[in-house]
Amino acid sequence: MAKLTIDGRELEVPDGTRLFDACTEARGEPLPHFCYHRDLSIAGVCRLCQVEVEGMPKLAIACNMIVKDGMVVHTKSERVNRAAQQILEMHLINHPVDCPICDQAGECGLQDQYMKYGLYESEVEMADKVHKDKVQIIGPEVILDQERCVLCSRCVRFVYEVTGTRELGIFNRGDRAEIGVAPGRQLDNNYSVNTVDICPVGALTSRDFRFRQRVWMLRRAPSVCPGCATGCNVHLDHNAGRIYRLKPRRNDEVNREWMCDLGRRTYKAVRDEKRLTAPLSRENGELRPTSRELARQRLGELLSPGRVGLAVASPHQSLEELFVFRKLVARIAGEGKLVGGLAGAGLGEGDDILLAADRTPNRRALQWLGLPEISVADLVARLPEEAKTVLVYGSDLAADPVLKETLAACESLVYLGPHSNSTARAAALVIPTCTWAEKDGLFVNRQDRIQAFRRAVAPPEGVEEDAWLLVDLLRAAGEGDAPRELTAWRKALAEELGLSVDLNRLPIEGFVRESTAAAAGGER
Repeated sequence: MAKLTIDGRELEVPDGTRLFDACTEARGEPLPHFCYHRDLSIAGVCRLCQVEVEGMPKLAIACNMIVKDGMVVHTKSERVNRAAQQILEMHLINHPVDCPICDQAGECGLQDQYMKYGLYESEVEMADKVHKDKVQIIGPEVILDQERCVLCSRCVRFVYEVTGTRELGIFNRGDRAEIGVAPGRQLDNNYSVNTVDICPVGALTSRDFRFRQRVWMLRRAPSVCPGCATGCNVHLDHNAGRIYRLKPRRNDEVNREWMCDLGRRTYKAVRDEKRLTAPLSRENGELRPTSRELARQRLGELLSPGRVGLAVASPHQSLEELFVFRKLVARIAGEGKLVGGLAGAGLGEGDDILLAADRTPNRRALQWLGLPEISVADLVARLPEEAKTVLVYGSDLAADPVLKETLAACESLVYLGPHSNSTARAAALVIPTCTWAEKDGLFVNRQDRIQAFRRAVAPPEGVEEDAWLLVDLLRAAGEGDAPRELTAWRKALAEELGLSVDLNRLPIEGFVRESTAAAAGGER
């Protein structure tokens, strides 16, 4: 351990700690910086993080220095502040200062550093600025504005060190140096928008988010990406009931500060054209909107005890919802009538960074609750006679051609789900439910890590939250004391699964169920 003094505060840090990180701990906030990023190699090119170290004749770059025992460091001296102002002046010499039309305004590192360390009158005339290319489409997801770039090299290091795709580079020298794509290339890897996240200014912007919303108008909810079994931690940025973007939320145990571009687009399904906003009932062979009261009445008839012949769940539902659904099916249909869905459904191509081949967020929860996934042939064999109800919760069984034909013959097919799909179109009764962004819940990722997601926006008017619907059905089936609160169901879950954690107070990093993680070989 190394003992040092920073701004008069004595602290002890592990040997090998970078001075930048030690200063952050001592100050309670980072030093001014552009190029430093904890998940990337050290570049030391912006020179904003200079500090004064007693015994050294010149200011030192904190990001590129390892602490030593006995160091005395000053981060707020006049000499340090003056150096920061000079560095900012160099960055602003050729910057367009077009904040009013820049998407980064409000979360811009250059704005933040200037307001804290600048606030001076520039001596550089506007006519003297070097002009570079603006609005370059460098890939399917990203636009580059070279005039705004401060050459921190974060984006270049990202495509070299994280994705290994090497699309970006720094070309030319001096004040003509600029970020660009390699000749004949595009920034088209599946993690390209991370370069937008780590850009400290507005040089790289997202084509999806560009000019759609001012960031200071956005509200933020912590969530978990539903795009695959990795369960990347994310922020849902929303305003006036509409989600505008997903951004990665730091979790060193899952995704660090990255997420894939496919995951970023999952918010679009919350309000897409296939969204169900009212119950549908089949009358004279056609699905037609019906009232919530009539839909509930018919649902009660179709799910009356002894009527349900088979129920199918989905790995897209939360752990609590699956738990309550299992209890409901056991009550109205008996044991052995519930399966977790189709084996192999929701699989795609993964990679060795974050994207999992399993494109569902909660398949491990099915295993935890003992809900088996079965093959198409086995499912067809288990479908009951026409007089029995088939209850499908979230799974699109009819997307399979064989099941589509078989389900079309079922007179009593009930579908609970948020979107119109092949199964909904084949159903006798459709009850709309919430998406993951409209409710609280828990997902279990491929590490057997339980993670919480929070409601960001309200569901469409008339759409009831899943857990409330299931509990009402459970009460109607005879379990009158079934609680409506998620807190109670989570306590029951923890007891059944033998979890040594309060599921209502999960830490940021989530909770790993060690026994199942060991059985799975510690898969990540």
